[in-house]
Amino acid sequence: CHKTQNINGAKSWTRSTKKILSLLGENARIPLKHIAAQVFLSPPAVSARIERMERGGIITGYRATVAPEKLGYHITAFINVVLPPERQQAFYEFVKQCASVVECYHVAGAYSMLLKVCFPDTQQLDAFVATIQKYGKTQTQIVFSSIIEHREPGV
Repeated sequence: CHKTQNINGAKSWTRSTKKILSLLGENARIPLKHIAAQVFLSPPAVSARIERMERGGIITGYRATVAPEKLGYHITAFINVVLPPERQQAFYEFVKQCASVVECYHVAGAYSMLLKVCFPDTQQLDAFVATIQKYGKTQTQIVFSSIIEHREPGV
């Protein structure tokens, strides 16, 4: 999908393809004609590139981004969990049912799991942490502010 060879022989995206991905990442509803004007291609050419990226699994979907605080979720936190292997499956089933768990990763290092959670207040966060402590040791960091909310890698 519009890649060029770099000096090392690895594939890299063209500047216009990266720009298309960047624009879609900022606003998935941006009109094709606006993308086309910014990447100096015709709208049909932009549409074809987007379709190739969708078919190739590079673009995997489109979604609305919501502001948790506008929905009453004023506390965002990251929770590290040391999860013994014998509790892994039960933990996975538990967190999949928790709407306040917005991201969950299996990680390397001192902890085995990293959760991103959102709660209306610290009391509910505290109750949740107490609940997951039956699965393993935890460490919680409450977010004061976000420097980078979300961005796609390499775009």
